[in-house]
This record gives sequence, structure tokens and C-alpha cells, in this order.
Amino acid sequence: MKYFFLLLTGLSITSISFAKSWRINNNAGVNANYTSIYDAVNSASVTDGDSLYIEPSVTDYVTNSMTISKRLTFIGPGYLLDPANTNAPGNSGLQVLTIDSRLGFFRLNAGANGSKFIGVTLTAAYFNGASNVTFERVGFTGNVYFESGINDAITLRKCFFLNNGISNAASVTITNFVCENNIFYGYCNIAIDQLTGSGNLFRNNSIYSSAYGVVLLNTYIANNIFGTYAACTFTNSTVKNNLFQANQTLSGTATGNIVNVDMNTVYVAGTTGSLDSRVALKAGSPAKGTGLTVGSVVNPDMGAFGATDPYRLSGIPNIPSIYTLTVPTSIPSGSATMNITFSTRNNN
Repeated sequence: MKYFFLLLTGLSITSISFAKSWRINNNAGVNANYTSIYDAVNSASVTDGDSLYIEPSVTDYVTNSMTISKRLTFIGPGYLLDPANTNAPGNSGLQVLTIDSRLGFFRLNAGANGSKFIGVTLTAAYFNGASNVTFERVGFTGNVYFESGINDAITLRKCFFLNNGISNAASVTITNFVCENNIFYGYCNIAIDQLTGSGNLFRNNSIYSSAYGVVLLNTYIANNIFGTYAACTFTNSTVKNNLFQANQTLSGTATGNIVNVDMNTVYVAGTTGSLDSRVALKAGSPAKGTGLTVGSVVNPDMGAFGATDPYRLSGIPNIPSIYTLTVPTSIPSGSATMNITFSTRNNN
């Protein structure tokens, strides 16, 4: 685990000069700052603006259903890293270690405003009046749920949801919600009916094999692939250049949409390769080049791999990573040196 930490530490020294970086590792025999996320978040030493580097482990990181009330950045190695995982096959050659950093359930309140989550795997995240929270390149194995309060400027970008989705309680308020270039794989339910204002965006997302139709209110909806067996419900929303598996009925103001599509013509899918790679577009897909212009990209592909900032396989953080490492198993007696070979790449 040491090489993962050393690389990230070098980055943090150059990019975060006025905040502290903390090493979190619950593997036996590793000398880290903390062994549990709960202890780190609740430590008086960890303050607003600090970064928590959460190292790979086969053991989930303990949260004790905590509430995060500090502005923190959580950074992990990515997800879907093990191609031999039969339940959730991953991508090979992206990190030396093929295990991720899994955090248990937690809540976020107003004290967590400005927090960021990058490259970690989350069981579930509940919002209780938080603002300006960003999840980027995060793997979700549980729901994002808006539980209470006014939640503003929550962003989910380039994330992967496995058999879970996004929903809200009836009494919450959600404004300036951004959900783009995410993959929703399998039994995912996206039902967000408490969105208000004109700043909500649902764009370039890919939904694969969901039984649920998506429910959105007061949202700009464009360039998505709705691979849902049930029809979607969009209220007071702008709906442009989306692809629908269902024989969807849309409002008269909707433009550029394609309905009743055979999904076998859309995704690579199949039963081999990583889960997220299966949602790439196949050759000749009707989603290729049929999206609405985004920024400088004219007629982008629909779905998570399209537009100006496409989904990245396995959610590899946008920092340097070590993806191969060769270390001698032993050192000859009397030798003062040893040769170590490693390869790194930039993941911007």
C-alpha cells in the first residue's frame, strides 16, 4: 500500500499548500494516520479543507453511519479494478492493486458544504441540507438520497451506479442539481420529483437494463440513453435528443428524441469485459453522433461516453497513478540497493 500513498502525497504537497493531507489505511501492519473514516472525520485534527487519501483495502472503511459536518475531500483509487471479480468484473491494468476503497453509509449536512468525493466506492450518501457537494468518478453500490432540508448545487459526474439510483423524500428541496456522464447499470431507480428552479441538468447519462422509468421535474434533459423497460415521466422539463428503450410518449415541445429502440443496437453489452465498458456504444449505434451540441462538441454521442467530459473507465482519479510495479522478492546479503520498476500515467 505504501507506493499508492507516496504518489498521492507528492501530488498533495504541490496542489494543496494550505490544507493537510491524511492517510487512511485499515490494513494490518500499515502505519497510517487513521484506520477508520469515522475516526478521521471526527478528529479535531482534521479540519475544513483537508484531504483524506483512502487506500485500497479488502475491508470496508468504518463510518458508523456518521454525519459529515466538515468541508473535506475524499480520494480513493477508483472502482471496478478487478477483471476476475465475478460479481462486478472490472478493468485490467489501471491500478497496481485491484481492490477499491469502500466507505459505509453516511449523511451530509450544511457543515459539509464544498466537500468532494473522487475515486471512492460508497455504500450510500444521504443529504440533509448540504450544498456544493461534488461526486466525481465515484462508484455507488447504494442510493443517493435527499432526506431533508434545502440541498443546492449537488453534482454527480462520471460516476457508476450498480443496482441503485437517486431519490428523495417528499419534504425536501433540491436546486441546481447536476447529473451528467454517469452510468446507471442494472436495477437502478432514478426518481427525483422535488427539483425546483431552472438550474437542474440531467445530460449524457447512460442507463442500462432498468425496470424503472426515470422521474424528473423542472430539469433540462438532453443526450441521455434511457435503457428502461418502463416509460419515463418528465414534468415541466426541456427534453432534447435522448434515446428511449420504451415506446415513450413525450410532450409536444420535446425535440430530437428517438423512442422504442432495440437496445441490442445501442450498447456493446454482452457478458464479458468490465461492467462499465459494456455500456460503451457499439458500431453503428443510433446514439452515435445524434446528441445535442455541448460546448465545442457538435452532435456528440448520446450517453456517458459522449460530450466534452466523457466517463472514464473505473473512475480512475484525475491524478497520477501507478499501474505496474515490479519489486524484488529478496535482496542479496550485503547489497545496499535494489531495483524497483514501476509505470505511471496521468489520468486527466
